[in-house]
Amino acid sequence: MEKIVIDNKLDPNFKYEIAAKPGGENIKKCFACGTCTAGCPVFHVEHEYNPRKIIRMILLGMREQVLSPMVIWLCAQCYTCSANCPQDVDFSDIMFALRDMAVKEGYAPPDLLEKIDKITTAANEFRRDSIYAILKEGDISMDKRYG
Repeated sequence: MEKIVIDNKLDPNFKYEIAAKPGGENIKKCFACGTCTAGCPVFHVEHEYNPRKIIRMILLGMREQVLSPMVIWLCAQCYTCSANCPQDVDFSDIMFALRDMAVKEGYAPPDLLEKIDKITTAANEFRRDSIYAILKEGDISMDKRYG
């Protein structure tokens, strides 16, 4: 279903605010190729999280529609989108800026950034420990293969 965008709710300065943030300098260069979305591990498990769509919304000035949904908190900060972008749009850093803005503008609880960082650390530790456990179960061990 298509959604109608009301002009009086658009913020034409939103893209310039993002462009002024570290990593946001190239946001206006995006030509919506979709490489960011195609390579995004989060998109592959949650289609509501769509980097190309978020960039379009930023460029259109849809400030509230970008900052208010919880979907901006799903980015894993893996930088796959940034590494693959042909226009050098640093989407991972843009997501960090959006999260910061969401907290400062009251769209998210003040302690959410800290909680997300703890989740990220725990997820990385779980992944590491799981890989070590898998490697130790089979014939391949960290000592034999890489030591």
